[in-house]
Amino acid sequence: MDRFNKIKDYENIYALGDIAWMQTPKYPNGHPQLANVAINQGKNLASNFKQALHNKALKEYEYTDLGSMATIGKYKAVVDLPFVKFQGYLAWFVWMSLHLMLILSVRNKLIIFFNWAWSYLTKDSSLRLILKTKK
Repeated sequence: MDRFNKIKDYENIYALGDIAWMQTPKYPNGHPQLANVAINQGKNLASNFKQALHNKALKEYEYTDLGSMATIGKYKAVVDLPFVKFQGYLAWFVWMSLHLMLILSVRNKLIIFFNWAWSYLTKDSSLRLILKTKK
């Protein structure tokens, strides 16, 4: 695949995300398999489609690593940003706050915030297992 997400030897076939193996100087072994890569590739490809309609120059894709966050347990997470790395309860709170901010509508933010707050206060897990004994 080339730097415009176009599959080589094909005219109008493109790939994004995990199936899009693209070598760049910063990432000679391909990009990390993260949602942010796929989202940014999609935005770049959409912009290039618009540019092509007006016969303007296309922009090559280049991933900029803004860092990673992941929850690793109840009230535990890791945050790995270019300027700071930390883990534990504070990382979990930062992860939760960022995800809440990225939710689109105010109504959804409120619903999710109240669901999370309820789960936190009641120590209730949304995971439910129904196990039956063998007869």
